[in-house]
Amino acid sequence: MGKNFKLEIIMKNLNKEDKLGKILFIISIITLLYVSYIGFTKLGMWYDEIYSLGMVKSPFKDFINFAFLDVHPPLYYLIFKVFYKIGVFLGINPIIVGKFTSLLPFYLILVLAATKVRKNWGCLTAGLFAFCIVTMPQLMNFAVELRMYSWGLFFVTASFIYAYDILNKNSTWKSWGILTLLTIASAYTHYFSAVASFVIYLFLLADLIRNNKNELKKYFTSAIIAILSFTPWLIILKQQAASVSSSYWIAPITLNRILGYFWFVLSPDNQVINANQIASFSVLGLLLLIGVIVLLIKSDKKDTYGILIAVCVPIIGIILSLIIKPVFHPRYLIPVLGCLWLGVSILLGKNFSNKKIFIPIFVIILLVASVGCVNFTQTQINDQINDTNKIQSLEETFGSGNLIIYDAFVPYFEMNSYYLTDDHNFMLTVTEDKDFNTTANQISDVLADPGIQNEISHGSKVFFINYKHYDNEITLNHDTYNLKKLPIDLDKYTAYEVEIK
Repeated sequence: MGKNFKLEIIMKNLNKEDKLGKILFIISIITLLYVSYIGFTKLGMWYDEIYSLGMVKSPFKDFINFAFLDVHPPLYYLIFKVFYKIGVFLGINPIIVGKFTSLLPFYLILVLAATKVRKNWGCLTAGLFAFCIVTMPQLMNFAVELRMYSWGLFFVTASFIYAYDILNKNSTWKSWGILTLLTIASAYTHYFSAVASFVIYLFLLADLIRNNKNELKKYFTSAIIAILSFTPWLIILKQQAASVSSSYWIAPITLNRILGYFWFVLSPDNQVINANQIASFSVLGLLLLIGVIVLLIKSDKKDTYGILIAVCVPIIGIILSLIIKPVFHPRYLIPVLGCLWLGVSILLGKNFSNKKIFIPIFVIILLVASVGCVNFTQTQINDQINDTNKIQSLEETFGSGNLIIYDAFVPYFEMNSYYLTDDHNFMLTVTEDKDFNTTANQISDVLADPGIQNEISHGSKVFFINYKHYDNEITLNHDTYNLKKLPIDLDKYTAYEVEIK
């Protein structure tokens, strides 16, 4: 009688777990569809996204050059380039194509949740993971951003899932082959997704040494293939590092910066009510952090791998930033967040029967998700409004069919690729010289060009957009032209009308 009663309780719990897992998975699909709808209808862009779009729109030769000059590996750009070409053939807005390209990895992760995660950890964990990967802080925004982070997230998350398979006696050459390919793809997507893959291999090695040394041959075969596959790109990486050695923009590591990593991952922004950020929604992040710590305390060692891998990545980023130079931005955490939220989902799912732990943490996750969804929507609306206003302001100021001269690549690429495509955008020869007189002479040479003079004679106006910082002041009066500062607010740029004498 006692055994039957206990069995009945266990079966009821299993049924409840499965039901909750299925409900959460359905909610996750609906939420991701909503995120997709917002992404496809709110098309605001910022510079990095414009850079991605400009790259894939470039002729293939220029595309390759841009890929080598960028500070990230090229795989995402190649994926986007393929979808862009398909979109051009079908007549689809390239921004929407870019949004689709970034959303696709999230749908693939949901497929993994419904298959591999459900098989390995059960329906509840699969549902919790699907819900977290769609709704937790930052992830909705990066799902529709025209950048590589969602693909890094997919490759790292899938790698972790296949590594778990290997540790749980499914160490076939097929599993190792898939893990190797995912690792190579991860490394060619983002350098900190490569770091996450490296950490996964370290955990894998440590576990195999302790529990299954017979598989070390497969491990080292996989590791060597992955390393050799990435070795050719190390030459490009060295060039990229040299190109940004004196001008990389990431802020130095401070205590506030480190605390910001926690806030970035766990706390939703405050777009819901007008209140102090720290006093309002950072509280949710703190409660979520406490919940994760409680789960770690109550867990078995192997079940903590996902969370520990996620913790190792920022530690490595901080160490590299302190030893070399600042190289770690909060958004570089995105690729490893699949490991984090799968780890949390595994631990939370195993505490389902312990309501004192499960219910409070689950409620906090629901609150964070709800706030995050509102925040995502408002952020996308605001981005579109700001982008629309900027386009209108630029068109009113610069018009179309005019000549615009730039002293740096950043504003040239942004305007030529996206904002002022109907103008003749001309970039001066960029040098390390910080004397404005050199730039002034280059502008004079451009104005003396017969082709440019022909454009001016047919009514084209001439403008100059300054981005470069000079040691001396920008002089307005010159032998053949004057510079008239324009009142338009371009954030980091200053605009002038060039008045021909």
